[in-house]
Amino acid sequence: MARTSIDMELRWGDQDAYGHVNNVAFARFLEEARVRTFWLGSGRERTGMERHFRGDDPAGPKMLVANQQIEFLRVLEYSERPITVELWIGKLGGSSLEVHYEIVEGVSDSSGASSASGAGGSTGASGSTGAGGSTERSVVARAISHIVIVHGETMRPIRLSDEGRASVSEWMDEPVQMRRG
Repeated sequence: MARTSIDMELRWGDQDAYGHVNNVAFARFLEEARVRTFWLGSGRERTGMERHFRGDDPAGPKMLVANQQIEFLRVLEYSERPITVELWIGKLGGSSLEVHYEIVEGVSDSSGASSASGAGGSTGASGSTGAGGSTERSVVARAISHIVIVHGETMRPIRLSDEGRASVSEWMDEPVQMRRG
């Protein structure tokens, strides 16, 4: 599987009056994962996509979120353990792409430290991570962000360059299947 994984600490303020992580926090998790992947390149591994989307050139390509869907699968309660946002490209168009996500808790490697599911390491919505790790991997939400690539000054849609398309294509995987809609 061609996914990158970004670990994120929960903040006490992510909770709402009901004592669980609020839906607005999930939108922030998605934003942070996109920024780290497409702009900073600071996920667990460099994706190469940051070379094409970093905002250094004012006229260069920019990414605008046109639509975002989040499907909440279960309540996420505050924990000192980080969550993991797994991110990949589910669909690639001429001037748009779909970023697909799973927000996961309980991802760990054999040392007990949080780590990526890695190529072929995903266990689905819930399951043991194996290889000595006893933490259950539990998908708490799935999401899709519909992104339009625009010219940095005109803000009009532009086609993704051949080089950018090749870089993004390396991170393609099966699209998320939402239960609703």
